[in-house]
Amino acid sequence: MTIKTRATKIDVNAVRTALNTVASRDPYHKDRRAKDNLPARYLDQGKPNCLVAEILIELGFPTTLLRDLDRERPVGALHRDGVDIAESRHPALRRIDPVALQLLQYCQRMQDRGFIWMYIAEDAFKISGWTTTKWQLRRRPWLAAYLAAGA
Repeated sequence: MTIKTRATKIDVNAVRTALNTVASRDPYHKDRRAKDNLPARYLDQGKPNCLVAEILIELGFPTTLLRDLDRERPVGALHRDGVDIAESRHPALRRIDPVALQLLQYCQRMQDRGFIWMYIAEDAFKISGWTTTKWQLRRRPWLAAYLAAGA
């Protein structure tokens, strides 16, 4: 699934579809940099390097965006390059709905903790029985948006 027009707002459903596509291609993939306690990179040797990078490519963003994200510094950081997706100020990311951006941040956080991609895809939209649904929907706003859209 590739987004063709710049005017299209990327919503939770589009990110979920891209996440499932990427995770199904390599379900047991783990980020090797997370395993080695290295900072995450969006691009490595000209290719997408992480789950969020693969999702962004699937959504139709160019690899130049990934390079820019690797070079961007978080607000207040003096020496660290590379920014979490939710902290980025890159104008291209304005096409992504803020709730869908929170889903991408969740994926990034889970990947950085060393989870496999298929687990991340499944867990992002799972409602567990150990706590109230209301609490889970507040904690995972993308899930509320997904359910509200009639999923």
